Amino acid sequence: MKQHPSILINKLILVGRRKNYIVPFYPGVNIIYGDSATGKSSILEIINYLFGASKFVYDQEIESSVIYASMEVELNKQVYVIKRDIFDTNSNVEVTASTFDDVDKLFPKKFAANYSAAPGPDGYLSDFFLSALGVPILKVRESPSKAESSMVRLSFRDLFKFCYLKQDDVGSKQLLELGNWVLHSKNKTTFKYIFNLLDENITALEGQISVATSEKNRLENKYRSVSEFLNDTQFQSAVGLNDSYEELERQATLLDQQLQEINKTMVSDSDAYSFLRDAVESSSIKSSLLVQDRYNCEMAIERFSRLKNDYQNDITKLKAIKLAKNQIGHDNFEIFNCPICDSKLDIENIKQEHSIDESDKANHEINAFLRRTKDLEILLTGERSKHHAISMELAALNDEQIRYRRMLDVESANMITPYLSERDGVASELATLREKIRQLSHSLKIRNQQRAIFDEIERLQNNISGMQANLGILKDAAPSSLEIFQRIGHLLNKYLAKVNIKDRRDVSIGEASILPILRNREYKDITSGGLRTILSIGYFVSLFEFAIEEIVNFPSFLMVDTVGKYLGKTQNRYIETDLVADRNENISDPSKYNNMYEYMIEVAEAAEMKQQICQFILVDNDVPIGIQEKYAGFVVAHFSANGHNGLPLGLIDDAPQFA
Repeated sequence: MKQHPSILINKLILVGRRKNYIVPFYPGVNIIYGDSATGKSSILEIINYLFGASKFVYDQEIESSVIYASMEVELNKQVYVIKRDIFDTNSNVEVTASTFDDVDKLFPKKFAANYSAAPGPDGYLSDFFLSALGVPILKVRESPSKAESSMVRLSFRDLFKFCYLKQDDVGSKQLLELGNWVLHSKNKTTFKYIFNLLDENITALEGQISVATSEKNRLENKYRSVSEFLNDTQFQSAVGLNDSYEELERQATLLDQQLQEINKTMVSDSDAYSFLRDAVESSSIKSSLLVQDRYNCEMAIERFSRLKNDYQNDITKLKAIKLAKNQIGHDNFEIFNCPICDSKLDIENIKQEHSIDESDKANHEINAFLRRTKDLEILLTGERSKHHAISMELAALNDEQIRYRRMLDVESANMITPYLSERDGVASELATLREKIRQLSHSLKIRNQQRAIFDEIERLQNNISGMQANLGILKDAAPSSLEIFQRIGHLLNKYLAKVNIKDRRDVSIGEASILPILRNREYKDITSGGLRTILSIGYFVSLFEFAIEEIVNFPSFLMVDTVGKYLGKTQNRYIETDLVADRNENISDPSKYNNMYEYMIEVAEAAEMKQQICQFILVDNDVPIGIQEKYAGFVVAHFSANGHNGLPLGLIDDAPQFA
């Protein structure tokens, strides 16, 4: 039976510190759109990272909110969960053959993310993906034109370049690294590998069948040994383990409910208990108020004492001044001219005539300070008395609280003790159940792992059958490069007709560049960025469509970031375009933008009619109005930077700056 390799993402899950952030996906077309800087492109970049990209550039929201990234994906209809540490690119990638909800029921396999690192316990992630898709793993010359060139293996990452059209690549003149001879040469080799145009394809497929057969035989022996061991040890069956696990969980739930009821019942409602409890609470409140009053007294005493000391210091200084003047004496010859009549004035005569005495002023100040000191002493005496009274009252309250609490403990013991033994018994039984559940969960993992080995054997057998069928096709009628390029060119022409570009003639694929040619002009020579956008997306869609119609080493899976680039639908001002050429091509015509979406939807619907698995994931700042209205169900995520119409603020919708 012929086998089409297939990739189908079910959901992306970012396991977070506060919650999980989940984006669901479905067969066919999936649309993500919204404002800039809301995490749309990050969704594709995380998926790319989970498919083995060497890095993922995360923003602050993800760094503060996410623990790790995972993805539930179907590879040739077998469900896997891919789990990878976002912050440590060198850590092994975990792959579990289960759904995300059941991921804890199996032991994961661990793979090195790329060939530059040492292999993981189960090898390399790239080899896992290629094997799961049932496509050959082969080595090719690094420089195909040089016989002495070293051999390098084609990886899943090489294949995935034709499945992901990044924002920087949409409409770019350097599509598929056209400006880099080494990388573009590798992409051309991958292109030939995809369409079985390499001489090594048949040999590699035969080798892959041999490897898969050996692995299947190894797993069959392992399954037989494991099964015999489990049978010899009378290990419970998976069905029995599941039933036991569910029964123990049911019992644990009942015991937990019983424990909660006991705790509620232990809260006493007796009059004596209520009276004592209220008395303790009332006494505690009164004590708190008295403590505050005592503190206020202490602050007043400290303040008055400080002020009294200041007054006493001032009195001492004034007395010292007075004593000094008495001992030194007075100058009786203070004579000066009158400022009005210029006659001689004797200051002593004036003082005697008007009864002015220097010592009276000092005495007045001393008496004033003495009066204030006396007033402060009265205030201090009052505050000290108040402080003493409060302290006495607090001591009495403390004695009363001790007495009430002792009585409350006795009353509580009399009331609660009958429940304690029951609660302890239930809690002990619950702890025992939890331990049994933990042990049973581990046993269930072992049985599930046995089942996983059996499922892997079946998957390998299906892959082997599919590869043998594909090998027969290759041997009977190996395709020619001319036929492949003509077929892709025909699909591209059909797409351009739907988009309705101007002057649609001489459409083909260049064998030297493996890129579109329009009007006998190479892709890189087209000056309109908008037209290059249409062509680049159309080229990838044509490869996608070819993989639906024919058996190739390529899944019908495509991610496109910013469909509307250079089409006047984005806020960014891209510089790699000729605005005059864009106007001449009538790139801003909204019908072209709408027709691009319509065509991809039609391709997906045609695949569904053929019962072929395919998936588009399209990211854009906006979506044509007609598409929004007619195909609203295809939108899996719509973000708004300001939460307009209640839309999520972004992929991480509860980041601190959103609050």
